[in-house]
Amino acid sequence: MDWNYVALIAVTAALLLVMIQRTEPKRRRLAIFFVAVCLLVIRHNAFLKGNLHDETLVAFLIALLLSLLFWLLIGRYNPIKSEDNVQVLGMDD
Repeated sequence: MDWNYVALIAVTAALLLVMIQRTEPKRRRLAIFFVAVCLLVIRHNAFLKGNLHDETLVAFLIALLLSLLFWLLIGRYNPIKSEDNVQVLGMDD
């Protein structure tokens, strides 16, 4: 098993999954579509062309675990605010 590929795919997939978590609820459908396309491209290149079956599976499981840990430690306590409620510091409007 090549751990370099596992680490690369796991970090990339975890960042994509965290991107879905941190997207505003109104725009989440577009983010899910973008992430699904990116994950399919990763799967196609690594899993089908590179003959990295075990590495891809382990990497995606690690990515799910990292995404879950991010949600447990950070995401639950810092929810996404709507763009209507964003307050810019220093603006007197």
